[in-house]
Amino acid sequence: MLEQIQNGDKTFEELAKQYSADPGSAVKGGDLGWQTTELYVPEFKDKVDNLPEGEISEPFKTVHGWHIVEVLDRRQADRTDAAMKNRAYRMLLNRKFNEEAQAWLQELRAGAYVEQVGNLDENS
Repeated sequence: MLEQIQNGDKTFEELAKQYSADPGSAVKGGDLGWQTTELYVPEFKDKVDNLPEGEISEPFKTVHGWHIVEVLDRRQADRTDAAMKNRAYRMLLNRKFNEEAQAWLQELRAGAYVEQVGNLDENS
């Protein structure tokens, strides 16, 4: 894939739409938008932080799968404000996830059917 981009046969966006397993970024051609790298897992964060602008990384693996990254530009951000917003977002996301997981477990339990066949008492 990297060769296809370097040769001009395909664009990063075309290949991301075709091969990305991330539904959120695949439809946007792999665009993750402007993010602070603290949101990413360490391997991804390190790759993004150290990759020069305009270069495309070699394929690398994280717990989320295989990735190819291109850093288009960098911005200076108000880390304090961004960090607070990111922390609040993660807290809300975790809370919503836990609520949905509990509701799903309750639904599974309510739909479960257990039938006892035979006598469990060996002395009978």
